[in-house]
Amino acid sequence: MEDCQFMQQLCMRLRQLHEVANRDSSVDWLLQELGKQAKPYLSSLQAKLLAAVEREYKIEWKQQK
Repeated sequence: MEDCQFMQQLCMRLRQLHEVANRDSSVDWLLQELGKQAKPYLSSLQAKLLAAVEREYKIEWKQQK
């Protein structure tokens, strides 16, 4: 159940970034690769990259419990 919730939250985070107009093409690459995630977690580096891009575009993500 927890894995399913994580994947839903990841999907919502990626969708928010996808909706950013005039985003850098490297963001598209990151979104595409993270969207292919088969495992229900991000590596430490993947999580940092996603958080950095969210900060760059001023997207606040509040984890749902």
